[in-house]
Amino acid sequence: MKLPVCPHCGQKDVTRVEDFYRCNSCHSDFGRTAYSDDGTPMIEAVTGLRFQYGDVISGSVRLRFVQDGEVCLYEVYEANGKGINKHADVLSAEEWMNLKKKLFEALYVNDWDRFYIPVNDGREIMSNQAWALAVIVNDNEEYEYAGVDEKPIYWKQFEKLITPFLDNLKAE
Repeated sequence: MKLPVCPHCGQKDVTRVEDFYRCNSCHSDFGRTAYSDDGTPMIEAVTGLRFQYGDVISGSVRLRFVQDGEVCLYEVYEANGKGINKHADVLSAEEWMNLKKKLFEALYVNDWDRFYIPVNDGREIMSNQAWALAVIVNDNEEYEYAGVDEKPIYWKQFEKLITPFLDNLKAE
């Protein structure tokens, strides 16, 4: 079985320990089952997600998922100088559960840092591309991960996960 890379440092020197992983490079543990405040596994407890990427000047894209009973409603929209382009649709209970499983079991979102910002010594021009991902459990419990010009180790896999939803804007 192929072991994952560490979401903290990106190294491959990882060991499986019972039901989680330990990075032998940065000595961080990751991949433990995440639980909500009331003890429910996060995969079951999450009722919504909000994602935004971009900036105020050049525009941004936003993606929102809201569980509604057994299904999940989602909308994606892009706001820029030309106005707003928007698409909305529904995910089945199975599709919604698979999305949450990928976030927690394959992308280790619970182990992401809360904020990402690059070290800048002034030699590079930064693009000021901001992003934020909110994992919503209920009205009182929400986890936000965000960054400016820096992203988590699993960002490319995260982009691959949400690209089908973002591609709906191109079809409109």
